[in-house]
Amino acid sequence: MRSFGLLGPLDVVLDGRHVHVPPGKRRVVLAALLLRPGQVVGVDELIDLVGGSRGALQTTVGRLREDLGRSELVLTRPGGYLLDVRHDEVDLHRFGQLEPREALKLWRGRPFADIGSDALERDHVPALTEKHLATLEARIEQDLRDGRHEQLVPELRSLTQHNPTRERMWAQLIVALHRCDRQTEALQAYDDIRTRLAEELGLDPGRDLQQARHQVLTADNRPRARNDLPGDIPDFAGRADDLDEILAAVPSGCVAITAIDGMAGIGKTTLAVRAAHRLTSRFPDAQLFVDLHSYTEGVEPRTPSDALLALLTALGVPAQDIPDGLDARAARWRAEMAHRKALVVLDNAGSAAQVRPLLPGTGLVLVTSRRRLVDLDAARTVSLDVLSEEDSLKLLASIAGKKADLGASREIVRLCGYLPLAVRIVGARWRTRPAWSAQDVTRRLTEHRLTELAAGERSVAGAFALSYQQLTPEQQRLFRRLGLHTGDDWDAHLAAAVIGSTRAEAERLLDELLDVHLVQQQENGRYRFHDLLAEHAKASVEPDEKDEAILRILDHYLHGAAASALRIAPGRPQIHEDVTYEPVDPPVFATPVEALAWQEAERRNLKAAVYLAAYEGHYRYAWQLPHHFAHFLLLRGLGRERIEVQSVALAAARHLGDLEARAEALRGLGSAYLGQENHAEAEKYLREALGLMRQTGNVRGEASTLGLLGMIARERQDFDQAMEHFQRGLVLMRQAGAPTGEANALQHIGIVHAERGEDAEALAHLERSHALLEEHGDVRSYAGVLHDIAYVHFGLSNDEECVSCAERSLAAYRESGDLRAESIATAEFAYWRYVMGDFAAVREMVREVPRLCRTYMNLPDDDAVLAAMEEIRDHVGQVGLLVALSLGAEVDGRLVEALEHTRRCLVAIRSTSRWWSEYKVLAQLSTLHLALGDRETAIRYAEEVVVAAARLRQPRALAVAQRILATATAPAAPAS
Repeated sequence: MRSFGLLGPLDVVLDGRHVHVPPGKRRVVLAALLLRPGQVVGVDELIDLVGGSRGALQTTVGRLREDLGRSELVLTRPGGYLLDVRHDEVDLHRFGQLEPREALKLWRGRPFADIGSDALERDHVPALTEKHLATLEARIEQDLRDGRHEQLVPELRSLTQHNPTRERMWAQLIVALHRCDRQTEALQAYDDIRTRLAEELGLDPGRDLQQARHQVLTADNRPRARNDLPGDIPDFAGRADDLDEILAAVPSGCVAITAIDGMAGIGKTTLAVRAAHRLTSRFPDAQLFVDLHSYTEGVEPRTPSDALLALLTALGVPAQDIPDGLDARAARWRAEMAHRKALVVLDNAGSAAQVRPLLPGTGLVLVTSRRRLVDLDAARTVSLDVLSEEDSLKLLASIAGKKADLGASREIVRLCGYLPLAVRIVGARWRTRPAWSAQDVTRRLTEHRLTELAAGERSVAGAFALSYQQLTPEQQRLFRRLGLHTGDDWDAHLAAAVIGSTRAEAERLLDELLDVHLVQQQENGRYRFHDLLAEHAKASVEPDEKDEAILRILDHYLHGAAASALRIAPGRPQIHEDVTYEPVDPPVFATPVEALAWQEAERRNLKAAVYLAAYEGHYRYAWQLPHHFAHFLLLRGLGRERIEVQSVALAAARHLGDLEARAEALRGLGSAYLGQENHAEAEKYLREALGLMRQTGNVRGEASTLGLLGMIARERQDFDQAMEHFQRGLVLMRQAGAPTGEANALQHIGIVHAERGEDAEALAHLERSHALLEEHGDVRSYAGVLHDIAYVHFGLSNDEECVSCAERSLAAYRESGDLRAESIATAEFAYWRYVMGDFAAVREMVREVPRLCRTYMNLPDDDAVLAAMEEIRDHVGQVGLLVALSLGAEVDGRLVEALEHTRRCLVAIRSTSRWWSEYKVLAQLSTLHLALGDRETAIRYAEEVVVAAARLRQPRALAVAQRILATATAPAAPAS
């Protein structure tokens, strides 16, 4: 027999005899180990508690083993020590496993009374004291049910004196006095606590107190007119639609059931009570309220039999007439309700099984639960969401009684997560602290949100904890670990990864968490936390699982990013990535479209994972993740975001001291700056990358970097320098055995030939590039090469070949799933058809461009798309959309509108280095001004068109420019 006691003076019993452990460090170490029996407690943690060095700690542990006389009890483990005892051998852990009366026998005084550790007392005694009081209240509740009210009055007088704001104890005192026929004293006790709550905490009495007072005031009511409802609250906010839905549930000869579910603190009981009060006149015989206590701290859930006893008693059925068995009681309950117009509120239900025996045959039943009662027959379900911002602001103002700056108030309710309980607590605290400004409230919530969301017995964290305690161990594990995910949402694949399970198993657990409102689902397959629940989940993570859970999250995103990137662009340079925990059931991408869709859905999560990796010191992930999804950011025109994550990647690579990683990160960051037209920064990073690539012998990396430097030279119109870089890159790509890299170099060489006016050479290189890419299945890349081939044919006026290549290019873009590239290409092809005079094709294509843009930007209209593109500096995408809008307006005769779009398009082009696109916009401006009667401006633009077209060395462009100039300068036709 052995036991260990911390709930009072230290008590150690081994082999049936008491063992003395001398005061000092040995007691502190023993207490720390007893707090986590069977688990390793780290050396650093123990040194923090007892002070000294590692050697001193070893000495202390050695002496403790001698005191215990059992060296095998305190075991040395890697990183710390472990006490080899069971939880049920330690009173502190056994306390929560016993029924209240037995548990209280373990309490021998102040916990840790003679341990001598301020830190242990600070961290553990308050919570243990709270648990003791809650258990004491649960035992008193049992005594009240057993009719021991007279014996309880003296005890409760003493307890309320020592715990003056403990509402539940006061409610129990009021009930006990009332049952002793001491109504005057009961009401005086209510007034005492109401005054104290108002003066000291700025709070109104809670439901327990209101219900106790109601019992006193309605003791003489006739049974058939029973009203047990708690008082309605004056500051009810929002919920108009939900309330209307509940009020519409009118029974017609049978029972009508409305189940109100939602997360802790969402306002389920408040809504049910408000609805019940509104319906009182329609159910005059009885309005009954029963708390089923499925989520009440320290109270066992009410059994259906116990609840039926309370309901029958409320209807005035004599105790001796109430049968004992559940079925018999349920039958008597239905019989009593059969001829009454009554409504019943069953609050705080835990399951449909708890509710079913309590359903009468007629009337209205309102059930509240944190769980979706999907198996409750014939139930109308009202699932509550958080309040709107407007309703949250009204609730805050009504409780706080203060007028604050609207912006500050908005930030306060946002930090409250628009959760009614949180807003009520903050409002009540603010009301009683006149010195606080709105900025003070915001600061406190920002620094210690869950800690601040507590007042008296009301606590958001406490409410969440009750929901968490109802979960199975596997549900708790998933809930906790998901709290470490720093992204916006997640799918079942991530959930599977964090617990090392299959997707099917993770989906089952997620559905179970969804049913109890611990996770949310705004779209099929995507899950998220409420903000406050996310904090609670993270705070619940056990220390020994944090690192593993974070690595599993990072492994999931690294594996998914690498696999999807390979499908999107199979020819891009690959890096070797080692995951720590191989996902059991990772996402699989059968097509480029699926891969792009995954990176689109996970974009913010991938970015969050980069920062999580950097913050936690997992630098390998922090540079490899951007490598795999930066190409997607390029395709989507998200240049700023690309620079951001690539900057993190470079910092991480430098932390690692890995030259190869640093070279890749430098190349990636240089490429990102190139995409944003910042050539100076791009060249700086690319030159450094080039040196490291050569130093580490990364031939393909050197070739790729030369290609990027060649693009900078080309955009500066330094064609000789560009050609030199591209041709050297081609040699290195062949040396590296990289066919898709070779194709990329051939494409760039072909473009430079085209810009020099060397069209035959251009086509030869582009055709070779296309053949290589088609052979290796890089759909997105060969779509781009076909685009370039079509461009050369357009310049040569080979319209049949141009149209054929353009159509094949669009088909390849569609196959790749790159909607942005498809929209840009479609806009350019529409302009070519415009020049060819095929206006029917132009109309069809310019309608498609805005549709594609709205789809991939997920925005409702063209103005919103253009604004978003301006925000992210996607001027290339902007140009494509504006070209389409201007052409569409022109061919439909809306010339003024077309002119406005074209002017904006010119501004966007001049924000880029895409000088080769300028001539076509200048040409359209000249044409539109001439059509609108502004010949002088038309001529000015026509002259600019000729200069711009001459730089292109493209026969057709020059011919178009000269025709436009001729048209603009031709004498006006005489008026007829």
